[in-house]
Amino acid sequence: MALITSCQATFQNFSGYEDDIASLEENIRECYSEITKTSEQINMSVREEFISRSELETIQKDFETSITQNSTEIRMDFTAITDEIKENVSTNQLLLEEYIRFKGALIELGKVGNAFTAEMSNEELAFKENGQKIAYISNQSLVITNAEIRNKLSLGNESRGWFDFIPRSNGNLSIKWRGPV
Repeated sequence: MALITSCQATFQNFSGYEDDIASLEENIRECYSEITKTSEQINMSVREEFISRSELETIQKDFETSITQNSTEIRMDFTAITDEIKENVSTNQLLLEEYIRFKGALIELGKVGNAFTAEMSNEELAFKENGQKIAYISNQSLVITNAEIRNKLSLGNESRGWFDFIPRSNGNLSIKWRGPV
């Protein structure tokens, strides 16, 4: 009889825990569901944010790397890409030194550090040295501060004829007439 009483007491102690066990089972199901959702999200993140092995191998071929590890850092040096960047910067710097500027209706051609520029506007084509106009073409005229003609200077036109100024080998200057064409 004592055994039956003891079993009844134990059963009464467990009957109060049935609701707790049911609640605990529900919590376990919810946690399992959350774990499943989270693992799917992690898998999706991994798929979206990481690259495949073949893509990684392609990238590794593109970069020559040097990895150094010590107690304070892990360092990766990308020598191939930095060399390419340095080359591109040098090329672009040279391009920037030679320029074409658009200032309203004016176009300026030049090179940084060079005294000579050319400017073309609606009225003239001008050549400048240190900012001073040394020659220009405008209104059917060429105006030039100093001229050096190496071979021959011709004055005239096709309908009236030409005067040709031609230097001789002895240093003298000849003027020859060429008739109309």
